[in-house]
Amino acid sequence: MNDKLKNITVYENTKVKDVLNKINKNGFNGVFVINKKNKLVGVITDSDVRKNLLKDKLNLNSNANSITQKKYIKIPASKVEESKKILLKSNKMLLPVVEKNQLIDFVHTSDLFQEKKILKKILVIGGLGYIGSVLVKDLLKLNYQVNVLDINYYGCHFDKKTLSDTKLKIYYGDCDNKKVLDKAIKDCTDVIHLGEIVGDPAVNINQNFSIKNNFENTVFVMSECIKKKINKFIFASSCSVYGNLKHECNEQSKLNPVSLYAKCKRECEKSILAFKTKECCPVILRLSTVYGDSPRKRFDLVAQRFVIMAIKKIKINLFGANSWRPFISVNDVSRVLIKVLKTENKVVRNQIFNVGGNKENFQIIDIIHTIKKYIPVDFELSKKNEDPRNYKVSFKKIKKVLNFIPKDNLKKTIFELIKKYKKNKINEKDINHYNDKKIFKILNSKKKLINSV
Repeated sequence: MNDKLKNITVYENTKVKDVLNKINKNGFNGVFVINKKNKLVGVITDSDVRKNLLKDKLNLNSNANSITQKKYIKIPASKVEESKKILLKSNKMLLPVVEKNQLIDFVHTSDLFQEKKILKKILVIGGLGYIGSVLVKDLLKLNYQVNVLDINYYGCHFDKKTLSDTKLKIYYGDCDNKKVLDKAIKDCTDVIHLGEIVGDPAVNINQNFSIKNNFENTVFVMSECIKKKINKFIFASSCSVYGNLKHECNEQSKLNPVSLYAKCKRECEKSILAFKTKECCPVILRLSTVYGDSPRKRFDLVAQRFVIMAIKKIKINLFGANSWRPFISVNDVSRVLIKVLKTENKVVRNQIFNVGGNKENFQIIDIIHTIKKYIPVDFELSKKNEDPRNYKVSFKKIKKVLNFIPKDNLKKTIFELIKKYKKNKINEKDINHYNDKKIFKILNSKKKLINSV
């Protein structure tokens, strides 16, 4: 339980005098009562305590349980975005947000009257990319100022509304260009690093170029964050660092990367943690295989690729059918990045988190079976060796420490992708444009131009 919740919770056997002290300190006119298993039991307001004291129905040494309101309105975690409306309708001052009767947050009447204020300025490196373009829009909605630094391989896909937002500034260039980085990072409090060459095929085209972009640039940015006393440096790593492990992987599992892409991630992690700095709070997020739609398309990712091939009636040569992968939606990745931003440094400093949900571990063949529920799929099992990547991942830590559980699920999103791609008729030009392997062959011949953008 984080400090925010500790300040507003008491146990059933807590003395009334201690309940009053906590209410006076927290400024919320009430507390939530939990049992020994940390399950929510009820609510006590300042008014409840004082009314009962006046009526001589209790004394200051009575237990909290004696005045706990056990009939109360609870806000499910799934409806947290609607919580203010629920609060208004309920005519209450304080309401709990729960998941499986576990207190995970709360809303107070003060939330209704807060002026809309500009929050911290965040630098998103790779903010025009697949994950970045979703994250940037979400940050702007939450009233953050956002600077984007992006080399602009695929163009900017923000709509007019986003581009006209005065809280957004876009800087074009490579993050190892100190002049450009200095401009982009100026006055920023936190940095989220998403900029890299992604996907094994693209990374393998020019290994030296990839190592520079995916490893050396990350170390450079981290060192600059320390010099500039940036609050948080959040690095997007990957669960692919586990490579091929027979047992369920957690954050302490031995790493076994089998691709250059994953090896770069592993070395980035080591280098980031090796700084051991107090000037900056590094956080490493090992992302599951990402899926879902974004302003910047990714048609090379397994879920999107299989859906498109099925729609276009292209035979799928299924490689590594029985290999395990964890999955997470691009929207959930954005949510967890924002959650880390909001979390106190002492909770996340130098921490590594697997990002995903335990119910979202699937074998590759499961994706085919899911698609088959909605449209025909022509596929055959590859006669080649199995995919060397095979890992099933545990997400207990991120659930426990950050109370993070994905909202989306792969099987539902596949159905949504099928509907969307059928309606919008994805063409070959779009598919080829967002093919990393092809685009990087072009870019590698223009390195000097790219680095000077």
